[in-house]
Amino acid sequence: MNRTAHFLAVTGAALQFLIPITLWMSIADLNSAVASLDLSQHDRVDRVMTSVGNVTGKMGTAVEPILWGGGLAIVGLVVFAIAITRFRYRRPWAFWFSCIYGGCLALVFPTGTPFGLFLLIFALTRRTEFGQPPSPQGHPQPDAEQARSL
Repeated sequence: MNRTAHFLAVTGAALQFLIPITLWMSIADLNSAVASLDLSQHDRVDRVMTSVGNVTGKMGTAVEPILWGGGLAIVGLVVFAIAITRFRYRRPWAFWFSCIYGGCLALVFPTGTPFGLFLLIFALTRRTEFGQPPSPQGHPQPDAEQARSL
């Protein structure tokens, strides 16, 4: 097993966990921003506007983790793709990761669709290289005796 390919594949797959982590962080930040909205003195427009301005500022910073996490996840996906294509990393877990994560990404239109389709098509067309059995619709290969008798 190529250690570089293994390192790249594991690192790329691990970076995909940044998406749900940063999404959770952003949701928590947005929730605290909205919770801090003070409308108790609704007759004082200046105080309401100040409160709304504070919430808007907090909401702007709440989006930053999603951008950083998404950017690093894309870098990780490219690193994973390099491991399975250029370095020919063919472990069963990489096959299943490509199929499951590729299927999820294919549903995230428009940014995730090309990445997801690439992972799905690559893994499914090379399923035997990953150690997975051929599809049930495929024709069985003749064994050595049957091949000699033909």
